[in-house]
Amino acid sequence: MLLCCMMPMMFRGSGQGDSPSQTTSESDTWYVTTPIQESYDTIIKETDDWRERATARRSKSRFAFLSRRSPQNFVVDQAVSPRLYRLKDDRAGEVSFELTEVEEGGTTVKATYEGRARSLVQNFKAKMPVKILGANVRTCPSCGKDMRPEFKSCPYCGSKLG
Repeated sequence: MLLCCMMPMMFRGSGQGDSPSQTTSESDTWYVTTPIQESYDTIIKETDDWRERATARRSKSRFAFLSRRSPQNFVVDQAVSPRLYRLKDDRAGEVSFELTEVEEGGTTVKATYEGRARSLVQNFKAKMPVKILGANVRTCPSCGKDMRPEFKSCPYCGSKLG
């Protein structure tokens, strides 16, 4: 008796919170000391790991056989080497990485993601060689982030500095 009452709830979506009009995107930008191609390759390796873990988790699920279609586990939606890498996932939503080469060296990475992917992006950022600027810094008038004084343009927002 209880099983017949719970079956409709098992097959129904998780509700209004998953509708595309209500998903909120977050973004995070950081500066790394590695060249742009190396940073791009690191992103590909990390997201391949996300895909493998999601596939393994899915195969261990007791209800995997009930699904009518195969899940999209971090499927590459768009890749423009070494500038853009965008993925789609059924659970985490859309995740994109935009890379900008900084003239003075290093790369700026901008990650845009939906809330469910926050911990994945935060853990990935923690593994990267993020550069923290020292005492001799300059502040961007457009975005307010700190940067090295010799930069001619902001590595975070791209605005030209005078």
